[in-house]
Amino acid sequence: MEALDVLAAFGSTGRVGLLHPGARLRTVVGDYGMPWDIGRINLRHRWPHLYSYGDVELVVCRCRIITSVTVQTWRRTVELPSHAQSDKAIVLPARLTFTQVTGALAALGCQWELLKPIEGQSALRTLPQRVEFTFETDDGPDPVLHVAGTWAHDHECMPPEVVDAAFADDFPPEQAD
Repeated sequence: MEALDVLAAFGSTGRVGLLHPGARLRTVVGDYGMPWDIGRINLRHRWPHLYSYGDVELVVCRCRIITSVTVQTWRRTVELPSHAQSDKAIVLPARLTFTQVTGALAALGCQWELLKPIEGQSALRTLPQRVEFTFETDDGPDPVLHVAGTWAHDHECMPPEVVDAAFADDFPPEQAD
């Protein structure tokens, strides 16, 4: 397995293994174990909440549905969740360039469009999955991948009283600061 293969598949399917917008957190936890609790997105409200499996970050709604997935690739390696061992991560070299990513997407038949560049960055969005890949342009002649991720997934969220009944165990528990 190569990081390029995982990220190209993410671009073409919107999935990193079991992690994708719309997935239920309890199902994911059953295979990958408990995610690392990064914390609240809004300090005054527990939900939505940010978790991660290595370098794969996921935003979870109060009804425990994953609403977005982001893979941080700015380090030299990327840690991905392992199906084989839920407490282990797969660590892969990940300094990927624009040319490598677009070539891998093309090899999968994945269409993409360039997004409007901003200073120091360029970006593309895959179609129809809408996974965005952001590249740093001031790190040499071929931009280097910084992050890949989905935007928030809309869904019909359960009313608070239904959520409280469904998750009476406060799953997953929030880590203390």
